[in-house]
Amino acid sequence: MNVDHKEAFEKSPFWNFVGLELHEANTGNVKLKLPIKEEFTNVRNTVHGGILVSMVDTTMGFTCKSLDYDEVVTLQLNTNFIKSVSSGALYSEGRIISRTKSTAIVEGQIFDEEGDLVLHANGSFKLIRKDSV
Repeated sequence: MNVDHKEAFEKSPFWNFVGLELHEANTGNVKLKLPIKEEFTNVRNTVHGGILVSMVDTTMGFTCKSLDYDEVVTLQLNTNFIKSVSSGALYSEGRIISRTKSTAIVEGQIFDEEGDLVLHANGSFKLIRKDSV
């Protein structure tokens, strides 16, 4: 994995604000961690779905970038919410299912601290190399 991609992730203003952490990053496989803050909760006192979707989208996009693409754009994202969570930390993982020169099909999952599945997603992503633009 390109060190520049890791540095760009770690310097992201949004993810620094939210507190998303790089847990593990290898070519084609990325794992992130998000400690749950009270500010993430909805009226049911569970983590808001928008936080979960943002986390899994970032995980899946970063998984694509781990293949050394310069830019990645989410084209489509299907999300299945499995379990509510209100405290602790969340762990996400992305995995490439299929890829061509310009697109990838990616699977993403979020787990709670006990390893229970919280969210499952799949999506398609546009892959861009600056030298091919």
